[in-house]
Amino acid sequence: MKKTFRQTIKFIIISILSLTLSLTCSPKSLGQIPLFISGSDSQNPQLTSKPWDLHKAIRCGKFWCSEVHFIDGDVKQGLTADLTLAAPQDINSSNVEIIQQLEQRSQLIVRFFKQIINSIIEQQTESEVPYRPDWEFWLPTTEKTLHPLTPKVEVGIKNQQTVIYLPEQPELDTIVTITDPDAKANGKKIEELAEIWRNNIRTSFSYILWGHELSLQHPGWRAKISVAIILLVLALIWLSHLIRNFLKKQNNQLRQQLSQLTESMATETEVKTVIESEVPSSKIEENISNTEEFSGTIKPKKEIVRQDNVSVQPSLEIAPPLSSQKNPFHFIRRLAKKTQLLALETSISQAKFFLQRQNLMKQRQNLYQLFLRLMLIFQFLFLSLGLIGIVFTFRETRFLSVYLFEQMLVIIILWLGLSLIDKLGGILIDSLLHHWAKEGQLLYPKSNRYTLRVDTYSQALKKAITFLTIFFGIYLSLFLLGVNLGVLASAGVFAVAVAFLSRSILEDLLNGILILSSDRYAMGDVIDVGGGMSGTVEDINLFITSLRNLDGQLMAIPNRRIESVINMTKYWSRVNFMIKIAGNEDIDRAIEVMIQVANQLQSESQWNQHFLEPVEVLGVDEVSHEGILIHLLIKTPPGQHWPLGREFRRRVKKAFDEAGISLGIPYHQVSIVQSDKADNNNQLFVNFNSKKDSNL
Repeated sequence: MKKTFRQTIKFIIISILSLTLSLTCSPKSLGQIPLFISGSDSQNPQLTSKPWDLHKAIRCGKFWCSEVHFIDGDVKQGLTADLTLAAPQDINSSNVEIIQQLEQRSQLIVRFFKQIINSIIEQQTESEVPYRPDWEFWLPTTEKTLHPLTPKVEVGIKNQQTVIYLPEQPELDTIVTITDPDAKANGKKIEELAEIWRNNIRTSFSYILWGHELSLQHPGWRAKISVAIILLVLALIWLSHLIRNFLKKQNNQLRQQLSQLTESMATETEVKTVIESEVPSSKIEENISNTEEFSGTIKPKKEIVRQDNVSVQPSLEIAPPLSSQKNPFHFIRRLAKKTQLLALETSISQAKFFLQRQNLMKQRQNLYQLFLRLMLIFQFLFLSLGLIGIVFTFRETRFLSVYLFEQMLVIIILWLGLSLIDKLGGILIDSLLHHWAKEGQLLYPKSNRYTLRVDTYSQALKKAITFLTIFFGIYLSLFLLGVNLGVLASAGVFAVAVAFLSRSILEDLLNGILILSSDRYAMGDVIDVGGGMSGTVEDINLFITSLRNLDGQLMAIPNRRIESVINMTKYWSRVNFMIKIAGNEDIDRAIEVMIQVANQLQSESQWNQHFLEPVEVLGVDEVSHEGILIHLLIKTPPGQHWPLGREFRRRVKKAFDEAGISLGIPYHQVSIVQSDKADNNNQLFVNFNSKKDSNL
């Protein structure tokens, strides 16, 4: 509770300080540069009206218009202007002088209005207005009669022009003069517009005087209202914070489940069908049968001639014994065939199940992330509404409420729309990738590559959409706030930094697109990109690839630095096993022992799924003074060659020890030669050489 309260207070303080610093602190060198785009004419750099200036001129058809706000207004009518002044545009000039005169006219009317109010307040006595203790009367939504001190406002003619003035105070002169452009811009006749403006001015007088009366009769109410607004905002932010924490926990749990699902798919066995038209049935039975004890001799395979006259290269195979024709395990072999066929069908249905489950979990994750984004936006909305409420409570700052309300509302709506576009785009991406993976799984039912690529492409594409929405959101927010983006772009150091970063980001983006489109690697793959950087791909997007090495270190590599990739777990992996035995050992017997170890491993349920194919003996690769090098291969699912290789090496060493097969040891020959020279002391010459015979 205390931690949440401190975080909320810190969030509010940082927001207020950021707003204050951004509005007050700026370099003196930028003092002569218009940081904000003029609302009057963006093509005229001489006009430097601030976005919060309520009197700034705007285009309205054929006229320039300037709104007049008398600080207080009728809440039921909304934050609308009391008067709208107008001046005709000049096609042949830049209109700078016309705009300046129009804005000065608007400011002069407001200044004159304030003088009248101050004059009335100075002459007011406490006995003129009765005391009203009921708070309902002072609510902005409560309709009130005209204040007793409201001056009389009339419409008259002065210098052949229609004016609005105060007949009881002729010394204060005219409030506003109604011109022909004013009437045309408002779509009214001069007489109709004069009557509307007269009522608006009189109502504004009354509301301002009632507001002053509230300050006199209840001086602490405005402060209490501000405190109540602050407490309400804090409560709403705290409530939304609790909701965000709950959604974060759910999202993290879902992310862990999705990660576990991806890891399980990465290690799922790719069942290989055993019924192939190219291989004879006797060979299938020989490969499937793991219960028979090996016996026989090793002889080269003969070429297997298929019906299409395509021959298979010979390799070492084990000649089955004569007793295999009457094999007592024939029923077990047939049962093993049916089991593997059933496993193939189960693998296909399991892949479909994984895809459906992955898609549902991703859609749920998209919804959680959408709600998290909405909760964050709602927190800013609550803070903005609270700030607007406090500003509106005090008459001196009420003019800012119009600007804050308009800008904050537009910006929040903008970010709400961008958030919806971002997350709806993520939902669409996951849906399209799900259908793409389903079609690919039907074409390649024995591969789980499509399931792994779905997660990789999904994260990369969704992060790209998020980046674009945030970029456009910031750009449009600055544009709506009236910030002159040309000033930022023209700053020398800033422009160079942006150009340099843009070049690097563009290179990362292009290489990231190539990596994803060519499927060089996906999340869960183990890769080596050179430079001593290798590990498991934990995250990949259009800009950065994250690798986790065996030491647990996470390496973030920009995509532009990835030129060549060694993928050790794409589609399948292989145990590349080589061992040297002593030169005097029986080669056939050593190979027989290794095949027995492989068959024993393949018959165990713990290691059976690590074999995609039976062990492939390549034969003798080298004969030297160090021994005889025997080479064999075992094809495994992606990433399973490491645990299988470790277990296979351990068992081969143990089996060699039991069979009395020695490993290869470098051979050295020591010769002791006596010198032929007859000396008093016979000298012995020792010739210590390694016997490095040429390979046989």
